[in-house]
This record gives sequence, structure tokens and C-alpha cells, in this order.
Amino acid sequence: MRLAYLVTAFDQPEHLGRLAKALTWEEARIYIHVDAKVDIQPFLASVGDAPRTRFLRDRVRVEWMGFSQVTSTLRLLREAVRDGFDHCVLITGSDYPIKTNEQITSFYGSTREQFISFWRIADRPSWWHKLEYFYPVDLISIHGWAKNREPSYLRRLFWGRYFKHRDVLPKRRPPRGLVPYGGSDWWSISYDCARFVLRFLDQNPWFSDFFRWTLCPNDMFFQTLIMNSEWAQTAHRYDDYEEWSRSTSLEAKQAGDQMLPESTFNLRHIDWSGEKTGDRELPAVLDLRDWEALRASPCLFARKFDVQRSRELLDRIDGELRGATRCSGRAIA
Repeated sequence: MRLAYLVTAFDQPEHLGRLAKALTWEEARIYIHVDAKVDIQPFLASVGDAPRTRFLRDRVRVEWMGFSQVTSTLRLLREAVRDGFDHCVLITGSDYPIKTNEQITSFYGSTREQFISFWRIADRPSWWHKLEYFYPVDLISIHGWAKNREPSYLRRLFWGRYFKHRDVLPKRRPPRGLVPYGGSDWWSISYDCARFVLRFLDQNPWFSDFFRWTLCPNDMFFQTLIMNSEWAQTAHRYDDYEEWSRSTSLEAKQAGDQMLPESTFNLRHIDWSGEKTGDRELPAVLDLRDWEALRASPCLFARKFDVQRSRELLDRIDGELRGATRCSGRAIA
């Protein structure tokens, strides 16, 4: 069972090194894209000579909420497809596995499904604006990219006025009868599905052209492509979602509080509780408070980790969930 890990990173080189070591396995390759806005040397030094790990040379300046996020993912995907794999897993440099490499490999080896969270935008009407309006995010950054750095005055001025007057702008429609979908931008797909995605994009440049000017296209691009294709019914929980969509009222969908849990689609443990309580980041930086939830989670990966605040939790994950001291001879130290 050959796994390909596609990793996008822009900060925390020390954690990236720990992540690469945790994922290193004789049946896995790791492909890393480091945002072109940052110095790659600390990341190279942290990862060191981890086996079967490759940094992309053709890096992208990634803007949060911009199409550049999709571009960096596609470059990772193309690199991995050239080498070949059975299943690829998209994660970030702030993620970490919460199962052993044996368990992860065994799980993906036993399925042909695509693990991607999805919903029709019609089932989450608050997302329509992301598609309907022209968002030049890669031309005019929507916020500062570095920690503790605020957007410039001109960017704040532009986006403040943009959102104030957005509703009077012309609306766009999805091209060629596409049914738009959204979801989390962290997924796992099979090799054949990945080949389909790349082949379709090469033959249909209009698809990327449309999403290039949407808001947060990384939350819609792959969902819309896969769920409008023959691969839709291979998506994990496809039947469950269709039943939920049929049986849930429009009012409940508009409220947005009865969505099926994303973690059951993409197998990622992410804490969004701060949306309701306001007492944690969005998403929450995981620490020892989250230990019991991670121990009980059926997910394969979790996020978001901070190299300092999550250190004790990460040590406990390695010692008790991943059995760092009990790995078989197939693991690579």
C-alpha cells in the first residue's frame, strides 16, 4: 500500500521536522510545499535527510483564501502522480497523525473510497457569495501573511469597501451547468481519482479560470470537480449525505448547525468549538485539554498543533496513541 503525503507549510519548521519523522515509513513518500514568501532553509534543516521526502522547487507565493492555495496543492499532486501511489493524503505542516503508520496504511489499503468532506452549496446558502462575486484575493491580499502582521492600510481600505458594496456588484454563475460543492480543504483520494482530476484540468482550463476569482477556492475546487464526476459515488458517506440533504429542511440548512460532522468524511480531528464559545482559536490549537477527545477519535490525523503549546500533547500522542516505542521493524526511525 503506497501512500503519498502532500504537505503544505508556511511556518513552524520545527514541527514540520517532527511531522516528517512521524510519517516516514517504507510504503510512504512525503512531498512538501513551503510558501515562497518564507525562507525554506529552516524547513530543510529541520526535516534533514528524512527518507523519501521531497521539497518542491517550484514554489508558489500563497495568499490565504486565494487560488494560490489550490495551485500549490496541484503542484504537489502532480509531483506525486508522476511517482505513483495508491492513496494520497493532503495535510498541512500544522497537522499530526494520531494513529500508527501500520493503522493508517492498513486503513487506506482496505478501501477504494475518497475521503473528502462535501456539501452542495445550495445546502449551505451562506457560502454562495464565495462563488457569485469576483474576488481578486491573489492580486490584493485579504490579510497579512506573517504572524502578528496586520494588512496594510490600502488593503484594509480596499476590502472594507469591497464588502460594504459587494452586493451591488454583478453576480457570476457557475459555468457549464456545474453543481457547486464546498467542504474542508483537507482530503485523501485514490491514485485513479487524482489522475482524473489532473487530466480533467488539463483538458478543461475554464474550470480553473472560474475558481481563480472565488473566495476560498480551496474549500470548493476539488469538491466541485470530484462531486460532478463519476467519482462522486465513491466519496465516503455519499449515501448518508444524500439522505441528510433530502430529510433536512431548508430552514435547518440555512441555520447551518445541523451539518453532518466533517471529521466523519475526511478523518481529520479539528476543534471548531470556538465558533460557539469564543474561548478558543478557529480552529483551536490543540493541547493537553484535547487528550481525551483525541484518544477517543476514530480519525487518522488531527490539527492544529503548535510546536510549543502542543508539545506535551504531541509527546503523549507519540507515546500512547502511536506507540512510538512499540513500532514494528517496518517503521523507519
